[in-house]
Amino acid sequence: MKKERVTVYFDRKGTAKKTGVGKIELQIYLAWNQRKWITVGTAKSDEWEVAAQSVSIRTKIRYYEGVIHAMEMLDEEMTIENFNKHTLSEIQPNGKIDNTHFYNGHDQRQSFYDFCLNYSKTNENLKESTWKHFKTVFDKLKESGIIKTLADLTPVNIRAFDSWLHSQGDKGDVTIYGYHKRIKKYTRILWRSEMIAVEPYEHCKFNRGTFKERHPLTEEEVIKIRDAHYEGRLDRVRDLFIFMAYTGLAYCDMALFDYKTMTEKSGNIMYIDGERLKTGSKFFTPILPPALAVLKKYDYKLPVISNQKLNDYLHLIQADLRINKEVTCHVARHSFATLMLSYNVPIEKTARMLGHKDIKTTQIYAKILKKNVKEQIDVLVPQLK
Repeated sequence: MKKERVTVYFDRKGTAKKTGVGKIELQIYLAWNQRKWITVGTAKSDEWEVAAQSVSIRTKIRYYEGVIHAMEMLDEEMTIENFNKHTLSEIQPNGKIDNTHFYNGHDQRQSFYDFCLNYSKTNENLKESTWKHFKTVFDKLKESGIIKTLADLTPVNIRAFDSWLHSQGDKGDVTIYGYHKRIKKYTRILWRSEMIAVEPYEHCKFNRGTFKERHPLTEEEVIKIRDAHYEGRLDRVRDLFIFMAYTGLAYCDMALFDYKTMTEKSGNIMYIDGERLKTGSKFFTPILPPALAVLKKYDYKLPVISNQKLNDYLHLIQADLRINKEVTCHVARHSFATLMLSYNVPIEKTARMLGHKDIKTTQIYAKILKKNVKEQIDVLVPQLK
């Protein structure tokens, strides 16, 4: 029986018991005294068999099998030295071996973008919404043109990419920090798999920054939009804004809303029982009377308008009504949050309505209200003297 040339092994040195993670290695069998070990990944004990079936590892196995087959066809001596000549280096015209493009058997010229894309698709069970966020980051990485290959993963290039992101002017510090967080996930995988020599983020520190202060509409401003008279598309746009402002739904969740399957009645009030597309967290929120009126107007099936078009037309309404704040889909959600808190709905219940996983997110709105209270008291006190 012919011996298998390339075999997958897990945790050969028994480190998984101590660290929880072991190496996935390939044994390259060339001859009885010529065996080479190549690390191709790391995994937990109960996950390594699945990881070993990944596209990247299966591709490496086929590649090494092909090299061995070629060596046999050429009748080369089956030694590690000859194998390395084909896999770890390039033969220059002068006959010398060039190892400059390889680290630990991995070609540093391979695309980092492709690695991220393939790894996330084959090794991770990402929700569609989460995958879209990662794909956005990968695309920005590709667009910058700064980090193309594994060899480009240096602290200098990471900082250059950060500067490029800031130069675009359309993303804040918090968003850019999130981009780095997602990219770091894959540089760490490469480093732990011994596919790159340095984890570049170990030498780069970025501040998370702070979110821009939210500017939700006051109840009076929302009522102003609600009472305005419009026809045609502007009328539908205004109605969708009102629905979001009186349910707290984000645009993507409103687009998926189905009255028949996602609502339940308690007393005289209808509630939406759903799951946020963005985070997967559950929410349970009332359909307040103005939002219910919108549903009745459209026979309980909301009109469909894209997020971009909806925001474009909301800016027209903003200008028409001379509202000195941004009027967007997301502002409708912010306005719902502050409305709930201004009517003393407990912050925990408000968080449940909005589907916030962390109550700290909801507390941002409470801080806004506190600021408004101080402003009002500053006006009131002088009048009471």
